[in-house]
Amino acid sequence: MVYIRVETSVAVQQLANGLHDAGRDRPWVVVSSPFGTSLPEIGIDQLAGQVGDVARVFLIETGELTRQLGDLLPAQFQVYGSAGRSFPVGDAFADLARSRLRFTHGDPQHATDQLVTDALAHAHQAGLFALAPASVITVDGTVKGFMLGGSRALVELDGGGMATVWQELTYPPVPLDWTLQTGQRIQGALDAPTHRLNVEIKPPSVATIAKRYPHGSITLALVQKVSAQRAVLALHPHLALTITRADISANSLDKVDALLSEGDVVAARVIHLPSGALHLCLSDVDDDETVLPSLCAVRNGPPWLQENRPLLPQVEEDAGAAAVVELDSQSALVGASASARRAAGVARIGISGGAGVFDAAGVSGVTVLITAGPTSDRLHPRPSPGPGRVHALRPVTTGATPFRVTPTPIPAPHSALQSTQLSLAEAKSRIVRLENQLSEAGATDSDLAKLREQARSAQLQLRDALVELATLRHTVAELRDDQRAQRRMLRESRRTVPTHSAVSEYESRRAAWEEPSGWVRHEILLAWVDRVPESDREEWKLPHSYVLGERFTESLAGLDDGQLAKAFKASVDVLTGRVKTLKGRHLHALRQGAGPADPHLLRWDGARCMRVSIEQNTPAARRMHFWQLPDGGIELGRIVTHDDMEA
Repeated sequence: MVYIRVETSVAVQQLANGLHDAGRDRPWVVVSSPFGTSLPEIGIDQLAGQVGDVARVFLIETGELTRQLGDLLPAQFQVYGSAGRSFPVGDAFADLARSRLRFTHGDPQHATDQLVTDALAHAHQAGLFALAPASVITVDGTVKGFMLGGSRALVELDGGGMATVWQELTYPPVPLDWTLQTGQRIQGALDAPTHRLNVEIKPPSVATIAKRYPHGSITLALVQKVSAQRAVLALHPHLALTITRADISANSLDKVDALLSEGDVVAARVIHLPSGALHLCLSDVDDDETVLPSLCAVRNGPPWLQENRPLLPQVEEDAGAAAVVELDSQSALVGASASARRAAGVARIGISGGAGVFDAAGVSGVTVLITAGPTSDRLHPRPSPGPGRVHALRPVTTGATPFRVTPTPIPAPHSALQSTQLSLAEAKSRIVRLENQLSEAGATDSDLAKLREQARSAQLQLRDALVELATLRHTVAELRDDQRAQRRMLRESRRTVPTHSAVSEYESRRAAWEEPSGWVRHEILLAWVDRVPESDREEWKLPHSYVLGERFTESLAGLDDGQLAKAFKASVDVLTGRVKTLKGRHLHALRQGAGPADPHLLRWDGARCMRVSIEQNTPAARRMHFWQLPDGGIELGRIVTHDDMEA
């Protein structure tokens, strides 16, 4: 693949016009060279080879051309200083986070990999991989493992050779190890020239999901978006459903974003609407209900969601920091040795992360700029910094003429001894020239000492600031984890615990009824309204008449609010007949003995005793016994513990 060199003002204008074009059909990647050279540090040949089939790649030299391009683009979207940026299709300037400027920071390969990742992700979002080129063939293989921090999966092809699966092309931002596992057999579309293997499959239809998850069953969903009144939950990376506050909490004062966090994996009840559509409900899911495995996003893959495994946002680490000196806005110290820079008063500060600036008081025309980037032997002019960067102060002027340093060409390679001798001679020559220039500019040894001292002071201040920044980031991460846990606990509390008062609402309502049976029927009615969506109430009607057994009310005594809520929910499932569709209830007939062949327990009037689960995986888990009457009616028997088999 080839790339395009931007070498004239006309070409810059054309590049800017293309970046502004919302109808652009593919991402454009712009790479800049270091100041003073047209050769990029980023591996542009590798970049063009890996993304050139789905993106256009441009190379521009840092200097006048990048300044012209910066003037034609929105603020903070410039490309300069040996960095590169991928611009997505559509409104390329809508979100700066989607189009990051990738600096080399002393590691050109890492910057190249980042740009490849960005460009492929933008191409995937544009749907370019849905249009298979002639070079794509269907292959089978076996996943052998993961590399590059889990962002690539290595696949051994059945016909020989290897291929890679890219996270950016497989349901981003879902991690690859959510959809693939070592040893898994997979089939996909292989792009032979790039060895990229696309294993995404067609999203399941609503009918397929409805068959997989019967009405009322529980499975896992990923929270993709959250607002005050709504949330978007995904059963599959490409199939999302919208729910409202009422699907999460009955408390009208609750806000959805106070109960859910983006990236949460939650248990949700799958509701089949009369229209054939699917809906999700979280408010009536008990912790001990059976949760069916989530879908497999890739053929033969693992369930893509697991409980207590949220999808956390990726946070990029800051690059290292270094101190450099900007001699004036038009000149740069290129290729100078360390000794020459020290003679010029340049303080080299190697610090991890952060940025800052300070004026070199007493030295005419000199500003010390501490900026994100590696310790480098070249000085790159940089435009106004983006978010999080500190703007350089204006040069300090005292009336003296600013001095310039003329770059010295890098000598051709010689033998080790000759190179060393030439370097020493060159360094001595540079030192003399720099000292003369400093002297002509009016700088004295005292000025240089002040500059060095200010550099050391700035180094200490910056180190302290970076330590504080790292501490704050750690604190923020802990607070986010705590907030996520608090939201989960609050959401779960809404299922069973009253929300308005510390006094039990069950006790308050019970006190309003003279007859306990009236209170029980009232609670069952409230539970039916809360448990059955309005759209399903015609299908799952609460019978007008049913029988409360003599011991049913007294069997509720001693239950806490959570157990009472579960008991009334189970009563609703039994009375509406919905219990027959809920596998987690474990509906079965009670037998006269412990053996599987023992006859069912029948009453004198022909009623059959049935048993359902109220709780699971808890000590003395509660069960409900009820009688199936000969005329089809229901008589609620009593609430018992797991080991109580008496009717």
